[in-house]
Amino acid sequence: MHIGIIGTGWISRQFADAVQRQQGAQLAGVLSRTRDSAERFKLSGEAYPAYGDIEEFLADPRIDTVYIASPNSMHYSQAAKAIDAGKNVIVEKPAFSNPAEFAKIEMLLQRHPRVRFFEAARHIHTDAFRSIAQQVGNMGAISGAVLSYMKYSSKYDAFLAGETPNIFTARFSGGALQDLGVYLAYDAIALFGAPLAAQYHPLLLSTGTDAMGTGVLHYQHFDATLLISKTVNSRFGSEIYAGRQTLSFDNGGDLGSVRLVEGDGTVQEICRSATGNPMSEEVRDFTEVIQAPDEPANQSRYLRWLRQSREVCATLWQMRQSAGIHSPADDSGQLTNAAER
Repeated sequence: MHIGIIGTGWISRQFADAVQRQQGAQLAGVLSRTRDSAERFKLSGEAYPAYGDIEEFLADPRIDTVYIASPNSMHYSQAAKAIDAGKNVIVEKPAFSNPAEFAKIEMLLQRHPRVRFFEAARHIHTDAFRSIAQQVGNMGAISGAVLSYMKYSSKYDAFLAGETPNIFTARFSGGALQDLGVYLAYDAIALFGAPLAAQYHPLLLSTGTDAMGTGVLHYQHFDATLLISKTVNSRFGSEIYAGRQTLSFDNGGDLGSVRLVEGDGTVQEICRSATGNPMSEEVRDFTEVIQAPDEPANQSRYLRWLRQSREVCATLWQMRQSAGIHSPADDSGQLTNAAER
């Protein structure tokens, strides 16, 4: 797997580090707004080319897979161009701004059946998440869940000072739900399936995006409550309930240690907090599927991830609609024109 990276933020560097540690994967190029900024992204000794033009980047025959870590509203346009160029695509979460964009990507994938598309929801690829899923399967009827991810953003001070960071602007499809809530939506959908209905009650900023909020996903016999914020820190953690049993773990994105608490107070440690690069496991999984896409096990994994990505996108959209949160990418015919510049 020869990967070209779009975007030069800290998350791209973390992804690049995971690629360099993965057997069967290597970096093959980087694209930024200018060639100079792409060159600055490269570490000493890295020989892959730097690009400032997406057409030139996608024309590079050495690149077979593109990782997209640009602002949210730019994901659709860049992913569509990469798929049309015959490249596999890995898109940072949230993959797209709305279900209309997702549907158009799936139409492109039908025209390019050998191309694979992945949403980089790193936490569902971890040992911790597999431990949670196994325990949920053994707990019997689920009574409810409270999933939390509340973390003070490194960009919030700049917002308070009068600046407009991408993550707090509707123009770039930002906000707490899109940035941190996507992890919790993945938790719920991967563990319980798609909800019957979804609502969101946000605290809105002057830019029209949400600083924090509470979401409720309705299932047939229980609700999952999502606690989301980019303006406070919480140590509350997350819990899943099944009668007298409680499965607890840290925030719904990093997961951390996993503990099963019985009705008598007995605590069983299921999984400890992981160390190392948190993106390594997803890079491993994506590499395995891309290298052997026709293996039945890989086909099954790929279709499951694609379905979950589609359901997460639809759920976030329903939550935004219930709260009246709108971004320019939601307007027909305005699918991320910023990506063309």
